[in-house]
Amino acid sequence: SMDVDSTTAVGSNPKLNNSPDTEAQEILYLTYLKKGLITQLIEEATEEELTTFPASIDCYLHLLSAYIIKDELDQARLLWMRVPPIYQNDPAISRLWTLARSVILREPLAVPSRPLSTPETLVVASAQDRTLSKISATYKSISVEQVRVMCGYTSRDDVIACVTSRGWTLEEGEVLRPVRGTKERKEGGGVSLSELTSYVSFLETM
Repeated sequence: SMDVDSTTAVGSNPKLNNSPDTEAQEILYLTYLKKGLITQLIEEATEEELTTFPASIDCYLHLLSAYIIKDELDQARLLWMRVPPIYQNDPAISRLWTLARSVILREPLAVPSRPLSTPETLVVASAQDRTLSKISATYKSISVEQVRVMCGYTSRDDVIACVTSRGWTLEEGEVLRPVRGTKERKEGGGVSLSELTSYVSFLETM
């Protein structure tokens, strides 16, 4: 581990001040995220982390988002261990880590309180989509409440709106019948631009 005083390092890093370079990099990371260019985001953010100590907080935040969206959970866990403690207490990255941790531990999705940031929105939507795909592959029937808890939806109506768009049917007694094979994704597969766009559009209407 590096024996560096975190306060000194933060103060000496121009990327942590509101400089044009920092703002431009943040906009670039956010653009990659919105366009579904997850691999490119990971490459550039990793390069920043390797060449600047500590990297900007936006670098860690967007890189963590990208790893969760891409389902690279081991990388997400290792990244959090490298995030400087002074950053870990920042509200934005702390909220994102709470969400990411629930994905990593396969717990019910810990959706942050609204409004959600763009990284949070995309992480939530991709995690919900992946969870629903796994439910489709393993359950012949499941209750609305179980889906709500597992996916972190706020209400029954949110569950119904999402799963019916996937072709699931709602039967008597609040029982859902998943449809297999319609939205499954290969393990380790990326998330396409069209999927990310649809995630954001859906969540913005909720």
